[in-house]
Amino acid sequence: MTERPEDLPNTLEEILRHVMESIQAGDTHPVFIGIQIVMPNGQDITRRGDATEPAIEVHSMGDRIVLVTEMPGVAREDIHLLFRDDRVFVWARDQERHYKSSAQVPPAQEGSEEITYRNGVLEVTYLPLFGTTREGTPGDAPPAG
Repeated sequence: MTERPEDLPNTLEEILRHVMESIQAGDTHPVFIGIQIVMPNGQDITRRGDATEPAIEVHSMGDRIVLVTEMPGVAREDIHLLFRDDRVFVWARDQERHYKSSAQVPPAQEGSEEITYRNGVLEVTYLPLFGTTREGTPGDAPPAG
């Protein structure tokens, strides 16, 4: 590399100008693999390999648990959901994108899940296996009787 660190572009505008000047001069032909813009206080997103791992938000609303995660760009039929004990697993894959994520959640009553997917946002609501306390936190199992 012939450029010193202090000569490298620092802003997005400088980077784009540098790339365009290199292309016009015939010095290089860039290959764009991807770009990610991260905003402060934004949703936590982790990348591992070719998969994006979006955070799963877990909320309690009345007697139901609500899970929310962002999976933009995939079709609803490409999204898969699995509850196993106190974890939920969500994954989706198409030709361009691969998402996978999991979170610790209150166990779900089988068959109580309601799933919506709009504008890239997956929302899953369900009844917890043992109900919730008045504060909306996972409750304890009922006493054996």
